[in-house]
Amino acid sequence: MSVICAIGYQANAQVVNICTNPLAQQIMLGNYNPSTYSATTILNTPDTISRGISARVSPDSLHAYIDVLGSFGTRNTASDTVSPVRGIGAARRWVYSKFQQFSAQNENRLTPSYLEFETTMCGVVQHRNIFAVLPGSDTTDKSVIVIEAHIDSRCADVCDTACIAKGIEDNASGTALVLELARLMSRYTYNHTIVFLIVIGEEQGLLGGSAFANFAQSKGIQIKALLNNDVIGGIICGHTSSAPGCPGYENIDSTHVRLFSYGGFNSAHKQLSRYIKLEYNEMFF
Repeated sequence: MSVICAIGYQANAQVVNICTNPLAQQIMLGNYNPSTYSATTILNTPDTISRGISARVSPDSLHAYIDVLGSFGTRNTASDTVSPVRGIGAARRWVYSKFQQFSAQNENRLTPSYLEFETTMCGVVQHRNIFAVLPGSDTTDKSVIVIEAHIDSRCADVCDTACIAKGIEDNASGTALVLELARLMSRYTYNHTIVFLIVIGEEQGLLGGSAFANFAQSKGIQIKALLNNDVIGGIICGHTSSAPGCPGYENIDSTHVRLFSYGGFNSAHKQLSRYIKLEYNEMFF
């Protein structure tokens, strides 16, 4: 299992970035009244949140999300966007509907949206990320925390949209985790706004993530931290794997979370990873 920790997000050139829900954009900018999104019962202490999430996480839900994601046949970024049952269009509409469902279950505190962007991928120009915003209770610090995974899958040929590419590990597992966190975390109250982000175009070169980074940079959205969940269902170490993520070829590990971060020993990225590990040990052990 792996989580990639980052502070901020590097931007690359895109043509158009449009948030389809203007309210979601304003929340990410900190332009909202926190009382509008206040829960009837405010649960905001770290102990209550961590123990509540741990007790309520559902293996059955995670399994069900993964089954549905695999049922679309392929989630290649350039695949069908019209079919209700196959391709990236059906997959992203399903994710959006799950965000809507979780919001309805939690006093409509979660605001879903698409991020439309243009860039050429396998001959297709127009694309959509999916995300949902949980407003923070304190707009003094307007920076947001992003919890991300990529939904797209592929076969050996990155532009082959006819093949079966269920992408269960890479990365239905990460997408399922972000969905489950959106379901669970929407019950609780946090100081910072949290963005649950599902991106496309990862297999073609991190293009969906770059689109969101460019959008945030162009609009002045401040990203305090980003947690990217990729292949979190376990690991079978291959020939090119290396320590510390993999101790050796064909080693199998489905019980540990691997944290990766960018930068030097004392970088903000490394410090975030250390903080996550320390908090986990303190809360659960």
